[in-house]
Amino acid sequence: MQDNEIIGLLFDRDEKALSELGAKYGKKLLGIAKSMLDSKEDAEECVNDTYLAVWDNIPPERPVSLFAYISKILKNTVLNRLRDNSALKRGKAMTVCIDELGDVLPDNEDVFDSVAASELSLLINRFLSSCSQDERDIFILRYYGYTAVSDIAKKYGFTQSRVKMTLKRCRDKLAQYLERNGYGI
Repeated sequence: MQDNEIIGLLFDRDEKALSELGAKYGKKLLGIAKSMLDSKEDAEECVNDTYLAVWDNIPPERPVSLFAYISKILKNTVLNRLRDNSALKRGKAMTVCIDELGDVLPDNEDVFDSVAASELSLLINRFLSSCSQDERDIFILRYYGYTAVSDIAKKYGFTQSRVKMTLKRCRDKLAQYLERNGYGI
């Protein structure tokens, strides 16, 4: 089912929308939540809380990109869970990832609310499509999946320094790309 059809079901207050949302994005959402949390049960609960938040917020909201919208809600839900659980180890790793990208993304307290989320997302996707497969995979694992540098290195058989250098070069190239496209740092 297409995103606009799911959004239409949500506007009609049809509970089928939630099952369609789960069928289309459930595995992705659970994967994101699992990568950020230590507990499978917490991850499942956060995904369910995300579905509830989507149900509560659509309508009146009409997201341009449904997946970007629900993944943002999921990440906020997971971050709240981490804070509530005081999961210091994973929380520190996440803070490091976010701080690394903080120098690259536009300096705005809530960039996805004040700037069209789909436009920034599209630019980042275009940037990533211009990267090599290894660069793209490493970038996504680190900044979207919050995967530790050591785990990425192990997965690809690289040294940690190669992964760190790849990430730094990607951040630098992303900063230049975003600046060329009107997103000043």
